Amino acid sequence: MNKVILSLCLLMLVGCQSTSQSINIFQLSKGPKPAQVDFSAKQLLIKRIAVVDYLKQSSIVFEQENGELVTTRYQLWAEPIDKGISRSLINDINSSQSKIRADEHHFSRCRAASDCYTAELYVEKFYPSHDSSVTFAGKYKLYLGDELMAQHDFHLSKTLTDDGYAHAVESLNSLVAQLGKTMVEQASQLP
Repeated sequence: MNKVILSLCLLMLVGCQSTSQSINIFQLSKGPKPAQVDFSAKQLLIKRIAVVDYLKQSSIVFEQENGELVTTRYQLWAEPIDKGISRSLINDINSSQSKIRADEHHFSRCRAASDCYTAELYVEKFYPSHDSSVTFAGKYKLYLGDELMAQHDFHLSKTLTDDGYAHAVESLNSLVAQLGKTMVEQASQLP
């Protein structure tokens, strides 16, 4: 009798267990495209990308209707988001034009024969939202040597046309590309 009750209890416990949810891990950058490096092009070294504290986690942040930010349990970044934004920005700049060569400052250094700008970013928003949009907002500075050449606040957003986090991540990447285009235009106009 005890064995029957024990067996029934075990079956009930097994039946009550929820099915496990799969974890999705997303890379922001699609990676570099093959390209010949023009050593006479202006340089743009991404020196630092700082993010607000709540973005310093592996979970993707989601903005709810009341403005509350929640972290996703099963939707994760493949790398710290500051590094993902940096890689995406560099790869998008380099694949979109050839006037300016972008690199990460730990990987490259300024060549004496070309103009060399450095960029610093501070990211305040980088997430999908309840209203089927994504937002990328913050500030950036462009330097030539130690001289501050430009400083701007930015607030970019895009309406999502498909469901799912994969599309949201792809749309966030397009906002990074949009910022890169703005920075290239700015650096191209500087002396």
